[in-house]
Amino acid sequence: MSTLPQEPALTVLLGLPFHDLTLAQTLDYCADAMMDGQCRYLVTANVDFTAQAYEDPDLRKIVYFADRVVCDGMPLVWLSRVFGHALRERVAGSDMVPKLLEICGKAGHGVYFFGSDLATLQEAKGIVEERYPGLRVVGIDSPPMGAVIEWDNEALCAKMRASGAKLLLVCLGCPKQERWIYAHAKETGIPLSIGVGASLDFITGKQKRAPQWMQKTGLEWFWRMANSPKRLASRYFKDFVFLVSAALRQARAQRRRKTLCESACDLPPRVAVGDPAVIRLEWRGAVIYDNLEGSPIPEVIDSPVLLDACRLVFMDSSGLGRLCKLVRACHEANQPLVVVNPAGVFTMYVETMGMKALFPMVADEDAAMAWLTERQASGGSSRVADNGALWVSFNRSLDAAYHEEMMTVLESAISGAVGRRVLVVDLKDVGFIDSRAVGGLLRALILMTAKGGAMFLSGASPVVREIIALLRLDKILAEWKGPVAE
Repeated sequence: MSTLPQEPALTVLLGLPFHDLTLAQTLDYCADAMMDGQCRYLVTANVDFTAQAYEDPDLRKIVYFADRVVCDGMPLVWLSRVFGHALRERVAGSDMVPKLLEICGKAGHGVYFFGSDLATLQEAKGIVEERYPGLRVVGIDSPPMGAVIEWDNEALCAKMRASGAKLLLVCLGCPKQERWIYAHAKETGIPLSIGVGASLDFITGKQKRAPQWMQKTGLEWFWRMANSPKRLASRYFKDFVFLVSAALRQARAQRRRKTLCESACDLPPRVAVGDPAVIRLEWRGAVIYDNLEGSPIPEVIDSPVLLDACRLVFMDSSGLGRLCKLVRACHEANQPLVVVNPAGVFTMYVETMGMKALFPMVADEDAAMAWLTERQASGGSSRVADNGALWVSFNRSLDAAYHEEMMTVLESAISGAVGRRVLVVDLKDVGFIDSRAVGGLLRALILMTAKGGAMFLSGASPVVREIIALLRLDKILAEWKGPVAE
């Protein structure tokens, strides 16, 4: 049974959810999480991270399902004051890491460093063990160059699991560290994993923090750019352009009509009762920071959730955070969320914030029930085409929740494909794929190659192809050019 406190309020800014936490509250959460026994991960997101996630649906989904997401950028804190729910403070990863190590030292916890280069890891190990009495760095690993999913992750996770560490600090840079943590946090057995970028470089002195006055006034980015202009000037320019354009998009989406909001606030919320196989919710009116009563969330989610959003007229960043909380609650309960007959304003918010991959939206309840029935029967199937190629098809999103079942289908098909030289994975009915599932496809390719065969993909949607390309595997996971099997 978890001993962690109830999830704090969420606000959605520029397409990402943020928990309203102070640094002290974040450290308390981390201390509790390290003692809780479950495997969790925390994300610190600054403007550059947010810009990357806005263009990367896989990274965005990783953030939506992180156990905690804290804001590591003053411009985002400032924007939160405009869009409905003001975040109280910036929680910088480079401030958090030393304090976390101090907590681990006092508690006698083991810490594992993963990423960076071996010399930096060894130097950091010596410094922190001397600086924080009682701290034990129980493992260090510097992975080879190349894509995350090409590493021997099974061996790495086994080593981490055997170390007994309570905290895993991953220093691979964004988004590589987030992809690795999302795919392997549970396999490491370490209670808390955090991507910390260059934080160990600050500890060893390879990089220096900005003066306190620059940190407090939101000018730390200028300090970093001044110290590495060739590396950071173009990045910060792109981040600035993103920040302005994305903020304007959110501002247009959240432009409220006062009369609609005032009239909508009097509408009572309800949790509708009906078919015991599903939970029916209705959200209506204005879902805003100071009035979330029109957006009920069940205390217990033990069935699929149908959300009727046809009477919803406005959402600010807190309202979007409320939607994110419902999505997370359904994910935690391993139950699907289906939005029924969404109002045009709801659809606009979802599309503007890049939340379309988080849940299906259908026209009516009949379509929702049909989707749920298809999902229940979904899975993978295999068949042999006329030309002798083995085809494996999937008719659902391929993500971490379905990873084991997906690999069972692929490995069973490959092991039984005696004499088959070509495997084609049919993805035409796959709406979304995450980095872990892409890693599973790469493993299937390796297995086929070891048998002297080849593997191709067929019918992948633009979204799926985009994620594979972002992982730089579009040349390796090639498209099938032959006839399509019926």
